[in-house]
Formats: sequence, C-alpha cells, structure tokens
Amino acid sequence: MPIELHCPQCEKLIRAPDNAGGKHGKCPYCDTKVYIPVPFADNDLLALAPVDEEEERRAEKERQEALRYTTTMDKDADLKVVPDEPPAARGPARRPEAPGEVIEVGELVESFIIAMRDSKLDEADRIARQLKRAGARARDHVEGMLLDPTPPPIEGVPRPLVQGFLKALLERL
Repeated sequence: MPIELHCPQCEKLIRAPDNAGGKHGKCPYCDTKVYIPVPFADNDLLALAPVDEEEERRAEKERQEALRYTTTMDKDADLKVVPDEPPAARGPARRPEAPGEVIEVGELVESFIIAMRDSKLDEADRIARQLKRAGARARDHVEGMLLDPTPPPIEGVPRPLVQGFLKALLERL
C-alpha cells in the first residue's frame, strides 16, 4: 500500500512506495524536496483521551466573559476620560472622538487586521488613526482580544498573525 502525503509547497497529493518511508524525495509536480514519513500500523495509533466536560464548560465560560467584556467596551461610547492637566502638558494634540461620533471599535480592529493581511498599509494607517481617536476604548478592546484565548476568527488570517497585527496596533494607540 503506497504512502500518501501532500507536498508542503504545492500541496498536491503524492503517493510514494512503502520502501521510501523515512527518506527524502522530490515532488513530481514542483521538484520540492519532501520528507516521506514512515508508514505506521493501526496498532501504533493512540486512543484519544476522553473529553473533560468540566474543562470544556470552564473554557466556554471564559470565552463568553471575554466576549461580554469586549462587547461592553465597544458599546461604552459615552465613557470619556477627562485629563486633569492642560492640553499643552499632554503632548501633541489629537482629534478626540467628536460628540455624537460613533466609532465602531470592533469593526475597525477587524478592518485593520484585514488591511494588514492584504498589505494595504495606507488603509491600515488610516484605520489606526480612527481607532486612536477612540482612545482608551480602542486600547481596552485590543488588549481584550490579545488576552482572549480564542479570539473571533478573522477570514483568512491565522491566529498567530492576528496576534502580531493586534500587538502592532496596540503600539500605535
């Protein structure tokens, strides 16, 4: 029975003879060097551990709390922090959120990540400036997403990349 594997470069299905296991070969489609794994017998498979229902409930509860926290922070548009010092002491002037202006922090953060994914740096910069106007609300939302063990999936962006984009955004806020 041949060994079946996918090329790591072109992802095409490759079938190699049993005696090729443990050796390297070339993909017949793209000539990439590929390691051919050693076939294993069914008795080499390990049984899965049973699911810990209590652990699953606890993890779901943490996900729901994180979601409630970020949702609350997004909806809390009326919360304003009034600085005690005069504007000159605060550093360069920023255009704050205008009265009545609604900044959808969650949507903007997701748009920022997608713009970064697509290498649209000018658009990502524009979105970051919008988020900066939201101030602490935006920082809290991004920090909440970074702390969330299972952040909401963002189309076509792996979790480690989302984390990296969020850290870059947090530095800009």
